[in-house]
Amino acid sequence: EEAKAEEAGVDVRDMTRCYSGLHFMNTDDLDQALRDTQTHEVSEVEQTKMRMANFQENLAACGGDLAQISESYKSFGLQKNGATWTYCEWMPYAKEVYLVGDFNDWVTSATPLSQESPDSFPDVWSATLPATTSLKSGSKYKLFVVPEEGDPYYAMPAWATRFIGPNEMKLLDAVVHVLDGPGPGRLELTEEMKQGGIRIYECHPGLVSKDSTTSPLVETLDLLPRIARNGYSALLLMGLLETKDQATMGSQPVSLFALSQHLGSTEELRNLVTQAHSLGLQVYMDLPQHGAASAEDGLGGQFFLWGEQGFHPITGARLYNFAEHEVQRYLLASIGFWMNQFGMDGFRFLDVASMIYLDRGRWVPEPSELEEYLATDENTEKAGLQYLMQANTLIHQLEPNAKTIAEETTMYPHLCEAVVDGGLGFDLRQASNAPNLFRELVLGGRDEEWSMKKIVDYMSEAKMYRPKDCVLGYMESAEHCILARRPLKIAMLSWETLHTIAAGGVAPHVTELAGALHKIGHTVHIFTRSTQARTWENEIMGVIYHEVNFGTDSDFVQEIENMCSSFVGHFLHVEGRVGGFDVIHGHDWLVGPAVNQLANMNKRVVFTMHSTETGRCGNVQYGGQSARIREIEGHACHSAERVIAVSGVLKEEVCSHYQVHGA
Repeated sequence: EEAKAEEAGVDVRDMTRCYSGLHFMNTDDLDQALRDTQTHEVSEVEQTKMRMANFQENLAACGGDLAQISESYKSFGLQKNGATWTYCEWMPYAKEVYLVGDFNDWVTSATPLSQESPDSFPDVWSATLPATTSLKSGSKYKLFVVPEEGDPYYAMPAWATRFIGPNEMKLLDAVVHVLDGPGPGRLELTEEMKQGGIRIYECHPGLVSKDSTTSPLVETLDLLPRIARNGYSALLLMGLLETKDQATMGSQPVSLFALSQHLGSTEELRNLVTQAHSLGLQVYMDLPQHGAASAEDGLGGQFFLWGEQGFHPITGARLYNFAEHEVQRYLLASIGFWMNQFGMDGFRFLDVASMIYLDRGRWVPEPSELEEYLATDENTEKAGLQYLMQANTLIHQLEPNAKTIAEETTMYPHLCEAVVDGGLGFDLRQASNAPNLFRELVLGGRDEEWSMKKIVDYMSEAKMYRPKDCVLGYMESAEHCILARRPLKIAMLSWETLHTIAAGGVAPHVTELAGALHKIGHTVHIFTRSTQARTWENEIMGVIYHEVNFGTDSDFVQEIENMCSSFVGHFLHVEGRVGGFDVIHGHDWLVGPAVNQLANMNKRVVFTMHSTETGRCGNVQYGGQSARIREIEGHACHSAERVIAVSGVLKEEVCSHYQVHGA
């Protein structure tokens, strides 16, 4: 009887294991498996029709009126209506919800919320506080939630507009903050302004500050006359939202409605926007709607995708569940909030690729191969695409002259097409190839050696692939300037990577770590096993892979010794060619001998333990090969300048087995 399709090519009886750790499969079974998994290609016209149909369906499901949805910030969260206060929050899977804070001495049962309308608004809880309730500006408040299953917990108000802290538990606290009066309004563009083009001044107010006694937003006011005088037409404000980690530059906020406490007051931001408008400057802001902070004092899990899908594989940010209507409400309302309350004239959407692709933009092919990659319609995040169409529709509905900028580097073809044509509706595509080239040229050699053809090709790449898109070009930005001010040259040693030979969990760890380090400006070389019978190198997504050939052996541990000796020999050859490395980073016991050799040469080596031999053997210490591996692990742990464990449990295990001091 013919084998089932799902079993073809994966029966372990058809597989053999060789001493180098590779798996081999019967080629006929492999071809059959590939045929069985072929997907149906969808034409460009069909995809456009589906995007438009899904967009209209989503729009109807959300109530059909985006402008009305965008004003949800006026009803959700803590609201003052005359002399009374109301509170409203989306809290699914809850049995009971209570509002607690300084106003009721944190008595968990004092102020219960009830489900507003289980049929029309399921899981939306609300309450009207008694007229005698005294909620003072700056007083703390939270939610106390009794879930349908599990223990009660405190939750951070998702719609909070102000935070203070961190407190003694290193957590932020939401505080009562009411925005009084109307916002500053948006800039009315004259015909001359519209024809003059767009020149944007990028500014992070927190980096402007020089005087600790003055808020950064007030100090930014002093820059405005110079910005206008130098011919800029717009001011792009970065890092406005409250965040736990300032190093993220505001890209992982704890709330989409709260101005960072470190920048100043909401009145100072309104004044900054008003002054910029008086000088003819539009004001844009970074809007990180791709993800949020993964923190106890951040947004609740109901806003995000479940499980591993809910975390960005590189940054660790929580990823929104765009298919959930209440998540759409929250995101769209944040757009209305900043446009109506603070007069924002446009937004830059960060990391748009992670909203478009299911792989979060990590393994997207070159632009020349992108059409084939998108043909199956199985590589894109459909809910994310629909949300971006909704967001751009809303922004241009609220302000026809508003500008939306997409930070997107994969050359997605429909980014700047109109929503009515099935596109995402962005006005500008931000091209990052010029800064990468500029840094490479400056660090790579003398200016008389620069290739004019290479410069022209890089500068015209976006227009070559997407000639109809308006491209926002720049030579330097915060991403390239601040995070990579002092770039390192890093060498990684690994038995496996995703782009060469992958055998286990070390491969994605090394590959994604190298890619993330390259993205923030460091130079990364990976030394790994060769996929060919030779030693060679190639560049993949900016990371240089050195595939090193070595002598195999029937003794697996001896084969690893041979591999590491070849790694060290080729490393010294590369070092002699490109100069010394700042850090050498070895991964797992398989590169332990190389770690030992390089440490003995007084190289700066760090060593990551992904597991221990004892743990892999079920906490049993065998003799023979296992004992030899434990000896290699222990020696590498003591040779390296620093040892990294991938978990707290593993740290204790390493310290116990190899007497390594745990810092």
